[in-house]
Amino acid sequence: MQALGLIETRGLIAAVEGADAMLKAAEVTLLEKTYVGGGLVSIAVTGGVSAVKAAVEAGAAAVVQLNVAFLVSHHVIPRPHEDLDGIIVSAKPKKDVQKEAVKAVKTETIVDMEEESEALDLENIDKTTTDNIVLQYGLEKGLEILNKLKVTKLRNLAREYKTMAIAGRLISKANKITLLAEFKGYYENN
Repeated sequence: MQALGLIETRGLIAAVEGADAMLKAAEVTLLEKTYVGGGLVSIAVTGGVSAVKAAVEAGAAAVVQLNVAFLVSHHVIPRPHEDLDGIIVSAKPKKDVQKEAVKAVKTETIVDMEEESEALDLENIDKTTTDNIVLQYGLEKGLEILNKLKVTKLRNLAREYKTMAIAGRLISKANKITLLAEFKGYYENN
């Protein structure tokens, strides 16, 4: 894993301002934005050590420029242990994650938990199959697979979830990013 840079702010506006400054200041990749709770937001970036240090300093300065009280903390880990990949969404740029997801779906046989001989058919995926994938392989792998579906298929799948936060016309108007966020929220809370 390359260097890992983090800033934690009070409020989303400060986090967005800090992330913008970080991405403009150096050649770093945005890994994730996490709502920590209590109004705290954490932004994680990765890249070369000097680039991450410069980015974190720029991000912290941008947040302080808004209001010094908005910056909770900032930190750079030059060479994080490889096991930290498990607690950070992904230590790879999103493009690499998408390429790996496509490769994984093509090369790896994902089997239904009930019938191990039956390979997953993305065209006929339903709630039960999705539940089994998330249960067996984890949320991240489940979201990678859902990301491969067309928006219309994701909308139809979302309609099978009775307790999802969006429903009806909101599902019909939702884009892929919104739908994937809703699936993530559903599985994190259930």
